[in-house]
Amino acid sequence: MPDAKVWWRWLRQWRREHLKLDRFEVLQHVDEGGALAPRYAFMTVMSCGIATLGLLQNSAAVIIGAMLISPLMGPIIELGMSLATFDFRSLRAALRTLAVGVAIALVTSMVLVAVSPLQEATGEILARTEPTLFDLLVAVFSGLAGAYATVTRKGETIVGVAIATALMPPLAVVGFGVATGNMHVAGGAFFLFMTNLLAIALSVTIMARWYGFGREDSPEQTAWQAGLIIGTFLVLSVPLGLALRDIAARGLAERTIRTTLDEAARKAGGRISTLRVDRDGALLAVDALLVTPVHKPQLASALEDDLERQLGRPVRVELREVLTADDARLAREQASIAELRESVKRLQGAADQDRQARDARQALQAQVRERGVAWLGALEALDDGQQVRWQLDARAGLDLGRARALEAYLRGGAGEPAAANGIEVVPSLQALPGIAFDGDNTALSDAAQRELGLARWALQRWRVSNVQIATGGRDAALATTRAQAVAQWLGTHGVQAEIMHEAERPAGSVDLVLAALSPPAR
Repeated sequence: MPDAKVWWRWLRQWRREHLKLDRFEVLQHVDEGGALAPRYAFMTVMSCGIATLGLLQNSAAVIIGAMLISPLMGPIIELGMSLATFDFRSLRAALRTLAVGVAIALVTSMVLVAVSPLQEATGEILARTEPTLFDLLVAVFSGLAGAYATVTRKGETIVGVAIATALMPPLAVVGFGVATGNMHVAGGAFFLFMTNLLAIALSVTIMARWYGFGREDSPEQTAWQAGLIIGTFLVLSVPLGLALRDIAARGLAERTIRTTLDEAARKAGGRISTLRVDRDGALLAVDALLVTPVHKPQLASALEDDLERQLGRPVRVELREVLTADDARLAREQASIAELRESVKRLQGAADQDRQARDARQALQAQVRERGVAWLGALEALDDGQQVRWQLDARAGLDLGRARALEAYLRGGAGEPAAANGIEVVPSLQALPGIAFDGDNTALSDAAQRELGLARWALQRWRVSNVQIATGGRDAALATTRAQAVAQWLGTHGVQAEIMHEAERPAGSVDLVLAALSPPAR
């Protein structure tokens, strides 16, 4: 079997025979493509303007148009070629042209975003803020294809390369982020742009070296110029290496998250439909859709603990569940629901019957109460409910004594003032009691004073302040003296009395007769 030296000699011989080209013409073409000229500045403004408008409108077709006319591939290819040939002059020119193009693009996008009413981050904008490993691979393959098209003068390939690398849209997103003050968007898009730029430049360098471009294709360089070029190459490699490390770490984290969630979904009898992982500093935000036949209420917190233990960084899991149909389980649930529905109906029927019975009892009680009150009299609320007057009906059959006893019972005790508890019982209109005297006495006995107190109470409830005192008997002087004693007692208690003598009335009694219906003296 041939050793490595034989293979190396065969490869060098194959390159000399099959990779023949006009090196001077290729280098001249590369220098022209990367030259800083008015056309380059004009096309940069046009390309960035179209890309910015496409991003704001979320239109992929407009963004593709910006890719096609972007002139940034020229200086990037010149940068890669100058690294392969150790041409310090071309390297400096390429960096100057690239810096001017980046500055023009940023200013253009910032101005357009500042004057635009549309300043919300669209899907096309957000898609360029999180570079992935696939973006890096696209940039590497595009750089190799672009270098091949440049070296072999296959210009039609550049169109596809421009679309694949998408150098201008990330720059426009950077301008959008700066104009709107969203540094997260600006930083992510600039990271994507630098990843594409460095991957393309280094891919061009590798392809140029493969085609034999080297030190002999450039003017004589001093040692420090060669060292500066090598240092520049190494400096440009550092961000690409960091990007590769970051992308690899992100890919590892996403694979770990995907594997963990898939395993948890499999144990639950479901599957993960969609998964999105976002970074917020050290925090990983996981948004997943779980399709499962059974609800898992504590699955999200368990996944957070498991992922934090595996990744060594904080993780927040937002798990949304979609329950799938299981015919057997659905039939059982439907049967349970039907039984529950029947139980509810029975409970509702029993509740309706209880309500109807309760309503009937309440209606009967209300009817009895209404009829009883109508029979006994009428209740009247005064002073916003602070006082209640019960006007007794004659059908109640209560005399003055029993009416007063009822009022005392309702108040809680006899002899309380009217304002004590706001309850007054008004007896039906009836004859006042007679005042009896013993023998030839003219002084009021205790029984007579009690009768007068009952009469005074009735007169107050009737709002009567004037009465007539009817006397009888043949001894007019005695009857008059007794009537005067009654009148004096009433007078001291706020009731005016007029004496009226009736000879035909029996002796020994004095009757009170209603004389007027007027409010008592206050």
